Amino acid sequence: MKEKIQKFAELILESENIVALTGAGMSTESGIPDFRSPGTGLWERMDPSFADISTFTRNPTAFYQTMLEIGLNMIKAKPNAGHKSLTKLQKMGKLNGIMTQNIDGLHKRAHTKNVIEIHGTINEAKCMGKCGKIFPITTLVNQLLSGNPSTKCPDCDGILKPNAVFFGEQLPTEALERTDELIANCDIMMILGTSLLVSPANFLPYKALNVDAKLGIINREKTNIDHQCLVVIHGSIAEILPKIVEIVEIEYNKK
Repeated sequence: MKEKIQKFAELILESENIVALTGAGMSTESGIPDFRSPGTGLWERMDPSFADISTFTRNPTAFYQTMLEIGLNMIKAKPNAGHKSLTKLQKMGKLNGIMTQNIDGLHKRAHTKNVIEIHGTINEAKCMGKCGKIFPITTLVNQLLSGNPSTKCPDCDGILKPNAVFFGEQLPTEALERTDELIANCDIMMILGTSLLVSPANFLPYKALNVDAKLGIINREKTNIDHQCLVVIHGSIAEILPKIVEIVEIEYNKK
């Protein structure tokens, strides 16, 4: 393990333009369960159809009865050592930006800049009615906690939903365009906490390879891209990434 940590740090030190791709494994140690892990994933405990946009539109009250507690836990979660380590890398000028599949907003709460939230965010509410406005998530949550069975836009009375991408919805075009721009100039992609089973995130490492970028991965489980990564570490991001960044920081401070 020590050798792999050292090799990952050297990969970072040799780079000029790093991007990170993060998934649910980035946030599990902040108390946020992932979706697909055997035995612990959310979809083993509840029907994934609850996160389908057509199901939500037909009965938003049922959705909130099922998902409110999970959503509140996500909103209350705090960045872990892995998130903070990425912020440190960015402050050293090593990390250009982050592409995340996570909707928890923890990268932004860790004060990392240039975060692309591919699947949207739980920290905002969007009106599905005429105005289409974006509100703080508290606008939605306060209505639910006050006893309203469903949520209404304060401007046009449309239904409010979390501004995260539900099954059956299109991914934000702007976010996808920004990922392409970020990858086009990278020389290393760090893949952190994602099994790479969900499109389009599973194609992003291949886009990095197409511009001759190198790949390094930290994930608890094996992935289909492991064989194309220069460094593969299976384990906890919150434990491993701080050790890597510590080595980078020592060398950075020598300059």
